[in-house]
Amino acid sequence: MPVQRDYILRLLEQAAAALRRLRELLGAGTAPPATIVEEARAAQAALFGDTWMLLQRVDVATATGLIRDPRQLSIWAELLRVEADATRSLGDEERATHLETRAAGIASAATKVNPQ
Repeated sequence: MPVQRDYILRLLEQAAAALRRLRELLGAGTAPPATIVEEARAAQAALFGDTWMLLQRVDVATATGLIRDPRQLSIWAELLRVEADATRSLGDEERATHLETRAAGIASAATKVNPQ
């Protein structure tokens, strides 16, 4: 189990670094919003690996039932918020609202999960 824990910790650190970078780019306006969306999605995919394709397609309750690490859920919610902000900058209000709603549900679940 220590190897798996180390692996998850590295994924979390990488996702947190990507999140910080994307927030900086979004705040400074130095990157096109489409690039930020793409990179936010790539960071989410890296965080969850093969599970990512499934997580995108299921509802929040199912997704948060599959991911039992509150740290992963919290970072995922924040990446979705960054993606939502960039999506809104692209003029897609409906998609941005959907992402924000999903992020809120995931963040809420993160506070209720007991790590295994």
